[in-house]
Amino acid sequence: MKVTRAFNKIAAIQDRIRVIQGAGGSSKTYSILQCIIILCAKAKRPLTISIVSESFPHLRRGAAKDLIDILQDNGLYDEKNHNKTNNYYKLNGCTIEWFGVEDGSKLRGARRDILFVNEANNINREAFTQLSIRTKEFIFLDYNPSHLSWIKDYIKEDKSNFVKLSYLDNEFLSSAVIEDYNAAIKKAEAGSSYWKNFVAVYVYGEEGQVDGCIYEYEKIEGVPSDAKYLGAGLDFGWNDPNALAKIFLRGERDLIIDESLYKAGLLNNQIVQHIKKDVELAHHIIVCDSARPEIINELRGNGIPAKAVKKGSGSILDGISILQGYNLFVTKRSENLINEFNSYTWEKDNDGEKLNTPIDKHNHGLDAIRYFAMDRLSSTSNNYNTLRWVS
Repeated sequence: MKVTRAFNKIAAIQDRIRVIQGAGGSSKTYSILQCIIILCAKAKRPLTISIVSESFPHLRRGAAKDLIDILQDNGLYDEKNHNKTNNYYKLNGCTIEWFGVEDGSKLRGARRDILFVNEANNINREAFTQLSIRTKEFIFLDYNPSHLSWIKDYIKEDKSNFVKLSYLDNEFLSSAVIEDYNAAIKKAEAGSSYWKNFVAVYVYGEEGQVDGCIYEYEKIEGVPSDAKYLGAGLDFGWNDPNALAKIFLRGERDLIIDESLYKAGLLNNQIVQHIKKDVELAHHIIVCDSARPEIINELRGNGIPAKAVKKGSGSILDGISILQGYNLFVTKRSENLINEFNSYTWEKDNDGEKLNTPIDKHNHGLDAIRYFAMDRLSSTSNNYNTLRWVS
């Protein structure tokens, strides 16, 4: 099996949580899969290894396909060991399975020996925690550093459990790709801010931002003392998180956003109890996703001033436009919201041109904020500001 410098760096980590930050072409995912295959081939007892990502389609196109390709390329693939219905492969008595975090039964299901979370910055901390507590031995986390996330909290101070990879760690990268990277580097050196960010993230594996983020924001330590509490927005979920964000106003145009809740699998009474523990939430308006009227009724039945947002044609773009009219500040502790702000972009066409349609992911908390904006901050004649509760 041919391995890269990236493989050797990854294989040298001995900690329980092994964090691999890498650019495109660095072979980070491919090398981790090689490590997993070698572990199985050398195993003296049956191991269960889970490969997990943001969704099953993402895995099917990416890591799961690479796994099968590596097995085939090295003469290790036997179709009778490949269960295409339940998505696992048997190797030397070991089971390598793969599933997306949208599968709640797997997320909170059986324990495993080894976990590989692919592109980990596309899942939230809660999902990772559920996976981690069911993993007996160690965990690989790989990610492209297009934005900051909860992962940084798992990197040791001495970085003994962390490696940063670039295309220079993959000596088998094609000359055509290297030429593309060199062309991008020259554009960055010419002063283009777009290409500087592109090269930092996708060539050298440094931290940066996703191109085309919908919102600009600034991270702050906490809610300023002179900010006035306005209310909250709530987006309901089950396999997806229930997202509750508190909204404050400072001056006329500074909107302060503070994450209160971001958790999947909650029962209605758990949401009620969470809200009742916070005086501001319990006594000020909460604008909710209108798709779950039964939960809104339960909130109101418990004395919580909740109401459904009005939706309609163009309401998503309307809400985005309202928020873009403010200076947005997000508290440092709102890590899930920060992850969404750094990931929420416009759709692109086949030529890479931005469309006037936001992607439908990385938006649970942002939808909650948008509901509030549509109902409480709109200046248009859509009756958004008619209901008043405790102020």
